[in-house]
Amino acid sequence: MTSMGARPFYYLWNSGCQMNQADSDRLAQGLERRGLAPTRDPKQAAVLLLNTCVVRQSAEDRALGRMHSLKPLVRDGSRTLLVMGCLVDSPEAMRQRFPFVDGFFRPSEIGQVLDHVDRWLEGHEPACTHDGELITPVRVTDMVPISYGCDHHCTYCIVTIRRGPQRSRAIPEIVRDVEGLVARGSREITLLGQNVDAYGSDLPDHPDLADILYAIHDIPDLWRIRFLTSHPHEMSQRIIDAVGALPKVCECWELAVQSGDDAMLKRMARGYTVERFCDLVGRIRQATPDCAINTDIIVGFCGESEAEFENTMALLRETRFDVVHVAAYSVRPSTPAARWDDDIPQAVKDARRVAVEKLQEGIAAEINAANLGQEVEILVDGRQKGRWRGRTRQGKLVFFESGEDWLGRLAIVHIDWTGPWSMIGTVVADAEPPSAR
Repeated sequence: MTSMGARPFYYLWNSGCQMNQADSDRLAQGLERRGLAPTRDPKQAAVLLLNTCVVRQSAEDRALGRMHSLKPLVRDGSRTLLVMGCLVDSPEAMRQRFPFVDGFFRPSEIGQVLDHVDRWLEGHEPACTHDGELITPVRVTDMVPISYGCDHHCTYCIVTIRRGPQRSRAIPEIVRDVEGLVARGSREITLLGQNVDAYGSDLPDHPDLADILYAIHDIPDLWRIRFLTSHPHEMSQRIIDAVGALPKVCECWELAVQSGDDAMLKRMARGYTVERFCDLVGRIRQATPDCAINTDIIVGFCGESEAEFENTMALLRETRFDVVHVAAYSVRPSTPAARWDDDIPQAVKDARRVAVEKLQEGIAAEINAANLGQEVEILVDGRQKGRWRGRTRQGKLVFFESGEDWLGRLAIVHIDWTGPWSMIGTVVADAEPPSAR
């Protein structure tokens, strides 16, 4: 039993998507409410937590590598090692495979993890403790899950297998979460879901994402709202119109297309055509003219011909996304595509990935160059390498130097330099918060 005043440390390693990050944030808050303090040194921690991702083989390899690296630390029983996230398919089977891990938990099982920590601390006296007051720093930007799981069955994707079907949260519960974070100092909230624009389809009264945007929009001291990730199949005109109508909702869209070829999209079971996707992009840009649109691309999927890949490149040239997240396909167990031939050589996959990255670097540089000499509004969320850092409403990363404390403030910045991934400028003035406009 930990003595009065002495509080143990925890080590939390996170990998993967924004949903994993949101789960890790909630875990950290729960641990710190119990008096545990974070540490980056696992040797100092009594509680070791891994929140894992397996969306690609490389992510799974990193998770397994980190888990095995901690094995020597738990041999004497002085620490507890817990693993959560998409690596966990069957907790019972994984306990047999990795007996040095004390507990396996499926994605978002935060309450179960905290219950285990409570039980473990009751019977153990951690070696490394602290006696100081623990103050969790304010987060300028934060995330609130609005749904878990996904009802799509894309042939390459393991997420729906590991996270299960869609489970939407009630709007009043979401509003309470947002209000609580804003009361603590958060000024920007990102609404999260594996398929955020399908929100509510599993609830009795079938609310949608637009209903949430309207429900939280007028919360005092909430300045910005974002949401991700969107599936083109469910994106409705009502959601598009809500983004255009609500001033606090940022004009930044995460819209994963995955391929620019209809035959490939059919093999992926994406549920739309290139024509339908381009129509959607056109309607979004009409409703939100100053928007940024980001996307995901998979190259080297089963059977991808050179012509199919070139169709993807043509879509990228025509649509001119602001950001493209590109990945080379890797086989994921239990998915339909796992039964097909992974017939694209790794060298070809890598070459196609590099080609997409090179094309997108040029497009992003041209898009950002339009901001040179302009004044943009950013929400300052931290410092990086001696400069203040923040993002525009479109999600563009901007840096500036100042001796003032700008954390959590809206700043007007004159852009002096632009590159494909970020911009640098000179701070001009405070921007007026939207609640005061």
